[in-house]
Amino acid sequence: MSHSPDTFDDDYDLDPKEVLSQYSVEWITLRKSFTEVKAQLAAVQSELNKLDKQLENGEISEKEHVDQYHEKWRLSTEMIQVKREVEGRLFDIQQEIRKANKRLKQLEIAQSRRQRVEEEKSSAMVEWMSLKQGFSVVKTRRQEINTEMDKIELQRREASISDDEYRTNRLAQLRSLAELSTVESDVKRRLSELLELIRK
Repeated sequence: MSHSPDTFDDDYDLDPKEVLSQYSVEWITLRKSFTEVKAQLAAVQSELNKLDKQLENGEISEKEHVDQYHEKWRLSTEMIQVKREVEGRLFDIQQEIRKANKRLKQLEIAQSRRQRVEEEKSSAMVEWMSLKQGFSVVKTRRQEINTEMDKIELQRREASISDDEYRTNRLAQLRSLAELSTVESDVKRRLSELLELIRK
């Protein structure tokens, strides 16, 4: 599971949760080893101090002191090396966990953004379909007004309605057509906006 700092960020095939899980297990194990090594080093240091006192008190000879001291010093040197390696690995894991956490947060943000976009698309589709139906209603109404205009135009030619009645009806129909044009323009603009959102 080891990754160098400059290659880890590109390794997006790894599941950050899996990375965190595996590193967490290793972290716990190494922390336990680190604690044990520190305790062993403290014990060796205590033994070295004890040897020094025994030599001072004449309880052991200079040769015995050197022989035993040398053996325990070698042992402590090995432990220090192990401790350094564990510390190094703990540092590496800490870095990898931070990167995995950062990547996990990025994935969660991306997922949240995708979900929000899908919700917006879904809402846009519902509104688009509703407006599309409204657009059909407007189109039908326009046809009805055009039919009414043709009808009163025919009545005018046949002199079956007065000029005042013709003008009044004509103005009302033109006003209705103008209002419909405004509605059509607004609906077309909104349909275009929704379609752009849906196609994202």
